[in-house]
Amino acid sequence: MEINKKEVGQRIRNLRNSMGLSMEKFGKLIDDLPRSTVNNWERGINLPKQETLIRIAEIGNTTNEYLLYGNQENQYILDLLAKKAGKVHPELQNLILEEVKKAGMIDAQSLNSALNFFVANLIPPTEKDQFSFQLIDEDERLYMGFTDYGKKPQIYLKQDQKKKVLHIIPFTFSTFPMDRLMVYLSNEESLAYFAEEIDTEILEEFIILYSASSEDSEIRLYPLSYDKTTDVYEFKEDNIQKMDGNLYLPFLKEIEKEKLLNEIYSKEN
Repeated sequence: MEINKKEVGQRIRNLRNSMGLSMEKFGKLIDDLPRSTVNNWERGINLPKQETLIRIAEIGNTTNEYLLYGNQENQYILDLLAKKAGKVHPELQNLILEEVKKAGMIDAQSLNSALNFFVANLIPPTEKDQFSFQLIDEDERLYMGFTDYGKKPQIYLKQDQKKKVLHIIPFTFSTFPMDRLMVYLSNEESLAYFAEEIDTEILEEFIILYSASSEDSEIRLYPLSYDKTTDVYEFKEDNIQKMDGNLYLPFLKEIEKEKLLNEIYSKEN
């Protein structure tokens, strides 16, 4: 949910008026800020910085979430969580909601990152999260991976038969985080949700995950090797050396494009 600056400004104006303060006095109360700064907030030109927003909430005896989202902040967070994870147990919903609000997320990007983290690390996969695969290019051994009973494309998987490497990249427009996939791969129980339709011979190959972080626009490469003693994928220091000469150039180019798009979006917002 994009934060509506004008609505935030209106809530700040209402709070200031309810306290009977002029813009000058309100600004002085908040770190001795000038009237022009308060005016820019109330007109929806700028949002207060995080520490300033917290200060406004403290002075007005409210929450920074209310200032940003109004009365709908809880429902918005839960709706976004549902889009990412489907039906979530109420106790887990409340825990995630509490942690997000405690952290004081004030923008869509940080909220999105936090929910991705919780979905990846706290919510176990269900039948709906079971991966199915479709071969889309036989010559390249390129597969598309789906969840939601084959309805939702999430990843591309490239099998390099000669080098014994599996390359995985997020599907275009997919919000499926690579952190979530790492949880699938590193846990014997959840690995079954990823691997049921993959031949064991293929599964036990070296895996490289490709992603571009929306937080810092950096490219992330995760080299994972299969451990036959634990039957899961693990990250080991020597995995980094194994990546040398083994990267799949088309995936690397796609991630570099995504990195550039993230940088452009970050500058515009």
